[in-house]
Amino acid sequence: MDRETKFEIDWREELLARLQAPLKVLQRKASKAIALRLAQAQKLSEHVSEEEAHEAYGYGYITWDEYIVIKDHFDHAERSNTNMSAAEAALDELKDFMRRLQSAVRDLKWSALPEAEKQRIEASTEAFRAELQARKEKM
Repeated sequence: MDRETKFEIDWREELLARLQAPLKVLQRKASKAIALRLAQAQKLSEHVSEEEAHEAYGYGYITWDEYIVIKDHFDHAERSNTNMSAAEAALDELKDFMRRLQSAVRDLKWSALPEAEKQRIEASTEAFRAELQARKEKM
């Protein structure tokens, strides 16, 4: 492996290691936002329709604000299922970035291998695939 390739691998691995702490923070924040959204969805699911929610408001079982939220939920059902918090969006973006870095590291490590080693790995992989295919055909 040449020095330049080693450096490329090393800085990407260093960055991946340093991104673990923000990843954990975002995972905690996103899980709280998801739990909150699930709790709200559970409350909304108690009302099968907007009419039932209106009736519940009429009998005083829910407040006007709750009725508005439920009405909005039914009016915009598709959008309400895809609402993400900022933490969730940031977590998705960070995970995507980290996957690209990991992929780049794998590609660099592969390109740094000697040609004979690459051929040995490819032959081994092909033999494994053939074995899996044979097992699949037996079933």
